[in-house]
Amino acid sequence: MFDYFQIIDFTGKPIPPRSYSFLNNPYYKNIAAAEYKKEFKNSYAVFLEREETEKNFYSNDGINIFVFGTVYTNNRFKQISGKSPEIVYAEKILSMYLNSGDSLAEHIKGSFVISIYDGKKNSIKLISDRLNVLPLYYFFGEGILIVSSSVRMILETGIAPREINPAAFTEQLIFDFTLGTKTYFKNIFRIDNGSIYDFDGNGKTERKYWSVENLYNKKLLPKKESLEMLGTQLRDNLKLYGSDTEKLLVALTGGFDGRANLAMLEKDKNDFVCYSYGMPGSRQVEIPREICSSLGLNFSPVLLDAEYEAVHDSDALEAVEHSNSCAPVLRANYPYAYKKLNSFSKTIMTGLFGSEVMRPLHNVGIMVNDYSEKLFLSDSPRDTLNEIFEDIKKRNYVDPKIIDEGRSETERELFRDYFDRYKDRGKVLRFFFFIIQEGVRKYFSQEIQIERVYVTTRFPFFDDDFVELMYRTPFAGMYNGFLGKSKFKRRKGQLLYAHIYRRFKPELGKIKLDRGYKPDDLLKPFPFNFLSIYRGVKKTAAYKKATGNDTFNSEKWTENLIRNVLNEFEDESGVFGNRLKNKFEGGEYLKDLLKYSHLISLYKYLNSFD
Repeated sequence: MFDYFQIIDFTGKPIPPRSYSFLNNPYYKNIAAAEYKKEFKNSYAVFLEREETEKNFYSNDGINIFVFGTVYTNNRFKQISGKSPEIVYAEKILSMYLNSGDSLAEHIKGSFVISIYDGKKNSIKLISDRLNVLPLYYFFGEGILIVSSSVRMILETGIAPREINPAAFTEQLIFDFTLGTKTYFKNIFRIDNGSIYDFDGNGKTERKYWSVENLYNKKLLPKKESLEMLGTQLRDNLKLYGSDTEKLLVALTGGFDGRANLAMLEKDKNDFVCYSYGMPGSRQVEIPREICSSLGLNFSPVLLDAEYEAVHDSDALEAVEHSNSCAPVLRANYPYAYKKLNSFSKTIMTGLFGSEVMRPLHNVGIMVNDYSEKLFLSDSPRDTLNEIFEDIKKRNYVDPKIIDEGRSETERELFRDYFDRYKDRGKVLRFFFFIIQEGVRKYFSQEIQIERVYVTTRFPFFDDDFVELMYRTPFAGMYNGFLGKSKFKRRKGQLLYAHIYRRFKPELGKIKLDRGYKPDDLLKPFPFNFLSIYRGVKKTAAYKKATGNDTFNSEKWTENLIRNVLNEFEDESGVFGNRLKNKFEGGEYLKDLLKYSHLISLYKYLNSFD
């Protein structure tokens, strides 16, 4: 199930007949989907499947279960049942729930939100996975609950007010994403990760069954044991995550993560296709091409060329819509790639999250920007936050009144959830908790929300069992320096990749990375490892300086789209006025294209309602 909508009236009134449908949205015009509708006395539900199957819905004696995403049993369940982790569908999940109640959450993993609607009691329970990056959203007011993967569908019921959330816009300007469960609308919220919600006529209860701080361990496993255990767990994940599909698309780049998946994949070479995307000649295309040529594998590059440019604007708007406006207009490559590739398979195996849990952060970018680094590493965070508030007002992206209205809630939430909660932790550890809970999850959630309508995204590195094991080992980035303070520690996480290649597919260790050195160089004794890596890094730096970004040409590709959005829509939201138009016409938007492209996405989305 890749899209889900349900409306429930807890006051006991029947839901009036109305055609709630994802397929009414023009952005679903070319999406291959089977739509199912379920009517109950006080509720109505609709969901989309890629094929004509109802394995993600099951009903028994008035209890109805909907499975949005993918669920597996985990290692805890293996310990009590003796059964290895396996994919489970609605009927099995309901049976587990009836046997164990809310303890079900302790025995499953994956990327999901499970909805259990009791038609007799007119109540609903929602269970999200621990690291949730495939979110559902909800509105709850005046006895009515609406839950959906589409914020637009919630708003178009006419029940949820379309009132903007000033704190959400304030946080977007600071962090490039919103914090906690906020959306850009005041009364619509994102289901939190690792949480169980209960809604009925008496209201809402919510509890967290997992927290990011659970990952931190003072005592770590020995290095050699860690390498073996991590490699084995990741191999098991690859097998599990590809168990429900004969054909598979395998993401491959010039880096470590996709290469590690490829090393451990146990499928016939005719049953999977490797792919990558980038401009013709890009290292993100040519290195995967070299790997596939060397190993005799099928390779299907998605070239971001003239054909891509011709459809860029429409694909960018699809990305905005399917991400619920969380993604910037820079993400057109996702719809473009998967519309081309999904005729081979509707399931992709990616290396997403690998580097984020394996290596310490060593540069400031999209998950950690200048503001977040400055704030979390400050000796006086409250003073620093006030400086940041004033700075984002000066940048003049939105009406300053919105920042004034949103700052108190933003400040309260930051101190409640991070600075006060972890006041006995060091600054770096506190920052890592923020990065994992907010930055990593919110950044990749943009991509996964977009991709869900075209393909099912599997990411074995962000598997609960693997992540929990990783943070018990010395290879987790949390324990290995911070933001470039130690280049030697920075390489420690890469040793796991090199070990995996040597253990499972040694040929992969001999092919250069986009960093300019070979994985096998990491395994050389000092100083030979240092010299090989140093030479490669220097050559790569010189190449980047000479060629710039050889994968994307975002400035060129987005210019026409931004112009059309600004010309087509007047700002009726009261958020931007003419500020974005003025920055575009003066060329100032190019100074911070990422932030600007996020705001253009929001501008388009907010002004697209009748």
